[in-house]
Amino acid sequence: MNRRRHFAQKAVRASGLPEDIVLGMPRILVRGGSSLLLENHQGIIEYTPDRLRVRTLLGEATVEGNGLTLSELGENDLMLSGEIACITLKNGGAHGKSGLV
Repeated sequence: MNRRRHFAQKAVRASGLPEDIVLGMPRILVRGGSSLLLENHQGIIEYTPDRLRVRTLLGEATVEGNGLTLSELGENDLMLSGEIACITLKNGGAHGKSGLV
């Protein structure tokens, strides 16, 4: 992690403000396996009824399932509905993280 990002994270933690909002980190909320809200995305890479791939600050987020439908699409957030089976984050982005979200 570069020094500037590390310093920014420390400052945000010390302030008590939510890190995801201040630093633009992705936030994924899943409701009952049939609805997903993804905040702070950086663009859609792929969208089919079985898969959604989205660019985020941490890397590529992938949602797999059946009958996936983009119910809402905003500049920084999206709402997905359908049968959600799997959510993964890969490629590491700026933080080198990979795995299940």
